[in-house]
Amino acid sequence: VSLMSCCPMVYTVLFCLHRAGAIFFIVMNMIFANISAVDRFIDDRVIFMHESISGYYSVSAYFLAKTACDLIPLRVIPVVIFSGIAYFMIGFQSSVQKFFFFMLALILTSVSGSAIAFLYSSLVSVQALATLFLALTFVIMMVFGGLLVNLTSLPPVFRWLKYLSVFRYGVEALEINELEGMLFCNSNDKISGMCPDPKYNYNTSSGNVYLQQQGFYPPDQKWYSLLALGCILLGVLMLTYLRLRFMRKTR
Repeated sequence: VSLMSCCPMVYTVLFCLHRAGAIFFIVMNMIFANISAVDRFIDDRVIFMHESISGYYSVSAYFLAKTACDLIPLRVIPVVIFSGIAYFMIGFQSSVQKFFFFMLALILTSVSGSAIAFLYSSLVSVQALATLFLALTFVIMMVFGGLLVNLTSLPPVFRWLKYLSVFRYGVEALEINELEGMLFCNSNDKISGMCPDPKYNYNTSSGNVYLQQQGFYPPDQKWYSLLALGCILLGVLMLTYLRLRFMRKTR
């Protein structure tokens, strides 16, 4: 991908790479932080099976309590605080609409990663194995996230894997939100970080060109990415509930 197509008109190529890199590492941080959730249904598995079969509470009540007490205080609230700090510190576009979209995309990315951790926690009874499988899943998703490998260059036999990647949808939504419609120049001023006066004849390009090269196009696709994250979240949570519901329980 040409670096010249990823540089805002007010900034140099270096500043452009900072934007793209920041988005990827923010998504990576949001997802890998959920490894801590892998023990949610492992630590008290024996107690849950005993109390559930004894009729103390239903599986649905246990599932809702465990997920709500994890997602809201440990995933959603920290992401809201993080978004308010990181968005303006990095210097993303000063737009209320874009900021709240950024926050919403990070929340869905984080809770989707946490849901995958819940699934492994319900499937595997050994925490070390669950952590290993979860980390491996996240790494595979990261490869198909859109930065390490250009999604348009994937062989057809592997191309379908991008549709299962939480990384891909998170990066796609945030990059479209940030780069859509922006103009880029090819200045290499490394001191001020600013492009010279635009009245000079510099080669310029639209952020949409970069997004198209990455496979993140058309711009409306950012909403489909959020919808995909929501579907992954609900689907994985449903699988986790069914696993708990039909788990073989003994007193």
